[in-house]
Amino acid sequence: MNTFNLLLICIAAALPTLSSAWMTMSLASGLPARRSVAKFTSDPIPEGAIDAAVEAATMAPNHFLSEPTRMYDLGPEAVAKLSELNPDKAKMFGGVPGWMLVTIKTEHLDDDGGISAKLALEDHATVSCATQNFMQSLTEDGVGSKWMTGALGLAPEDILKAAGVGEGELMVGMIWYGMPGKALEELKAPKRKLNVEDVLTKVA
Repeated sequence: MNTFNLLLICIAAALPTLSSAWMTMSLASGLPARRSVAKFTSDPIPEGAIDAAVEAATMAPNHFLSEPTRMYDLGPEAVAKLSELNPDKAKMFGGVPGWMLVTIKTEHLDDDGGISAKLALEDHATVSCATQNFMQSLTEDGVGSKWMTGALGLAPEDILKAAGVGEGELMVGMIWYGMPGKALEELKAPKRKLNVEDVLTKVA
């Protein structure tokens, strides 16, 4: 073994062990694209997939490192409470294996308790990025997901109460997750109305 290779081994040994979650977000490298999944199987998800996805969520861009993202992995009792609040959708709710409630915890709400203030909007943007990171990480482990809000047919405050969320947090979304009923690579994204030229303006 030459001196250079020995040096590399010594450097690697000295570095802290890092999770792979921080590097799971590169769409450009050909990683699988996220798709919204509404039908799931009862198959278990890969071990460690949720923890890796939550760690990926924490790596979202975050102005001032305010860390406003909070996540609640709901169990059967909490989901049963949601079904009781909307019996018409109880059957649909029962077909969803995993429920991850995403909230925002920020000190910068406006006078009405909303997120119209500048720093609150920045915190909300962070939580949105974190949610996308979470879902993309799940996708790369073969786990399907779908971001739900109004289609649940439940008031956000009722969802927060059912999940036991304390004061000072607002709901951003509910992420359904589980092993997809159809292979992710077979799912097609809805056609967008705008193309790159419509979205991108090049400024001299």
